[in-house]
Amino acid sequence: MKNFLKYVNIKQGTLSEPRFSTGNTLPLTCAPFGMNSFSIQTRAGGGGWFYSPLHRQTEGIRLTHQPSPWVRDYAHFVFMPQSGEPYVTEDSRSSSFDEKEFSPACTEIYFKRYFAQMGIVPTERGAIIKIRWDTAKTPRLAVLPFEFPTELVLDPGSRMLTGFTNAYGDGTRKDFKFYFCMKFDKPVNASETVITKNSGGTKQGISCSGTGTGMNIAFDIPQGGELIVRLGTSYISPEYAVRNLSEVSGRTYEQVKAGTEEQWNSLLSKIEIEDSEERMRTFYSCLYRCFIFPRIFYEYDELGRAVHYNTKSGEICGGKMFVDNGFWDVYRTLYPLLTLIVPEHISEIMEGYLNFYKEQGWLPKWLSPGERGIMPGTLIDAALADCAVKGLLTKEQMKLALDGMLQNANTASGTHLCGRIGVEDYVRLGYVPNDKYGESVNNSLDAYYCDWCIAQLAEKLNITDICGEYMTRSQGYQKLFDSETGFLRGLSAKGERKPDFSPFEWGGDYCEGGAYQNGFAVYHDIEGLAELYGGREKFEEKLDELFTAPAFFEIGTYPCEIHEMTEMAAADFGQCAISNQPSMHLPYLYSAIGSIGKTADHVRRMLREGYNENVFPGDEDNGSMSAWYILGVLGFYPVCPGSGGYVLGVCNARKITVMLGSGNLLHIMDETDGSSAFRVSFNGTEMTENLIAHDKLMQGGTLRFYMEV
Repeated sequence: MKNFLKYVNIKQGTLSEPRFSTGNTLPLTCAPFGMNSFSIQTRAGGGGWFYSPLHRQTEGIRLTHQPSPWVRDYAHFVFMPQSGEPYVTEDSRSSSFDEKEFSPACTEIYFKRYFAQMGIVPTERGAIIKIRWDTAKTPRLAVLPFEFPTELVLDPGSRMLTGFTNAYGDGTRKDFKFYFCMKFDKPVNASETVITKNSGGTKQGISCSGTGTGMNIAFDIPQGGELIVRLGTSYISPEYAVRNLSEVSGRTYEQVKAGTEEQWNSLLSKIEIEDSEERMRTFYSCLYRCFIFPRIFYEYDELGRAVHYNTKSGEICGGKMFVDNGFWDVYRTLYPLLTLIVPEHISEIMEGYLNFYKEQGWLPKWLSPGERGIMPGTLIDAALADCAVKGLLTKEQMKLALDGMLQNANTASGTHLCGRIGVEDYVRLGYVPNDKYGESVNNSLDAYYCDWCIAQLAEKLNITDICGEYMTRSQGYQKLFDSETGFLRGLSAKGERKPDFSPFEWGGDYCEGGAYQNGFAVYHDIEGLAELYGGREKFEEKLDELFTAPAFFEIGTYPCEIHEMTEMAAADFGQCAISNQPSMHLPYLYSAIGSIGKTADHVRRMLREGYNENVFPGDEDNGSMSAWYILGVLGFYPVCPGSGGYVLGVCNARKITVMLGSGNLLHIMDETDGSSAFRVSFNGTEMTENLIAHDKLMQGGTLRFYMEV
């Protein structure tokens, strides 16, 4: 198999900070969709921004579950090799380093201060670690003090460290624990092993408990010798952590590494592009990001049955579960991409989310690992509808999904964590009133679209009355159209609009943007939206206005200039803030109304100027921005997940071969030479519409973009 890993830069998007994002990512080494990831930590004081490629010292390797610096970490800890005396605090232990290997499958670092080289290769629920010391000083493995209550017990006889950390995240029970065990292949030097405190203090010992405590383990290993550490982890119990050691037991470091590399290459090979070295490095760096989230959050019991920890009740429940994903971000790009290339995996993910609904009573919105309730809308509705129309849900799953979606659509949860914001007023008025709720336009538009998604599921189930009712509800967006300004705007409960409107003003009725970025989110009825502007020609003029307007903003109701504003201004694609999710569909609206050439021009420029192997144009957000890039290169985009189709753009690589989840091959060719005047054919037949059905693509064949003659 071709080695696609050589094209992946796991540091893409990591040169970020709270005021300006080039991705807000971490250089993650993990198994695809693995329960744990590993990242070098360079500055813990940065909070969620604990790594920077500019830093030249490291504080250790962090086992991390952080899906975003804004969401922060949970179930995390830091470890590193040391030699000689034990060092504890970030400043006292920090070491200069060389990057020996930074890949999806392996992180290998030489700690210059300690003359120690450490490599980590993850599996789904564990890892194998190899350390070599080039010094005669006492070799050590520092498991650094935990910020949360913890317990560590070292058994020198069995060469085993077991423990847990109570590093819980918001939306999760306070007694949530992450269990782990480390099995060493060399003798432990118990007399020189010490308990450490986050204050920097140490004392001899092999067990500890409490907050702010860790352990620095000494070994009897000669200079130049190696230590193999096998790691098992669990959210369920210490016994499960030991059971999960089976993923790395009986295999050498090199064998485990070969296995994880094979997993990655198998997924990266799903799409093979032929293009420049630069384009391939950007492409596969993005594709790698599409296989990290959501993470598996389930394990297997002694009978091989999937089980998981319930973040609300604390019980152990049967079935699969996935976490570390926000639907507001991923429904637009990542999940539709996965339905093309790994449909069996997206079916498992949806199974997990439906398990969450059965156990906790609401469909999830943002899991990490419990419900965070971040961002507007209940956009899992779109992911479920998309899977349903593509045949990836069973009939029983569709019924369960429809129940949860109807609850979102009609029932107030009494908390921001679940359901729709302002749902009772929405049902009564036909919109979310802006004098009672913030981000009212976004909440209303998401509700209209999700109502349409409900109608798609009801149609699949032949429930005609629900289908008709929610199709009617989905047309409510027309109430928000203000013909005087030409924008979708908020209304009060009395049906009044606020005076002194500016489309450049962010916040208020809109989320992470203003009217330009958020006022065209009628994915399910683009033709109807165009009619409000006076037809396709007038709508195209409005889109031209959006793309040619200056990249100007007013901070509006935000307390300061948020990073999304800075990124939009820096990218300068007009008012299309491709640095954030609400703008992702905007360039494809041209193609949806017949002007595919303008879509091609804008997408080409955005791919060229917004992305490279080091940067994204904004927050990458769990694969959503990476998937946008991949789809832009492929030449089609799911403007309306749940419709079962894609809007055409233009291929942005010389030649592409997609190994579809159906087992068929899709060949895509770009013969446009950068022109905006081109035609598209599929399997030799010229396409007369700028739309292509998912089912048609899954049959495989040749999608060709070529010059007009």
